[in-house]
Amino acid sequence: MTNEQLKNAITSSLPFFGVTEQGDVLARYVPFGPVFRWSWNQMIPMPVQGSDLVWLLHSADEEAHSISDTETPRRSKAK
Repeated sequence: MTNEQLKNAITSSLPFFGVTEQGDVLARYVPFGPVFRWSWNQMIPMPVQGSDLVWLLHSADEEAHSISDTETPRRSKAK
């Protein structure tokens, strides 16, 4: 999906599955449910939804980075 198609899917409240141009995987599984993002082998709900999420995708697209670039990396266990 293009970023414009994803933005329309986010605001439509219908189920969808797509990948942004920056490589973020987004999905909604049930109508009117939250949008989830793929992170560390699991789908987690986005902290923002609807038009706020559309704005977040737009700003990440302008700055050419992933919306998950702000996450702190997980630490590996010491051996």
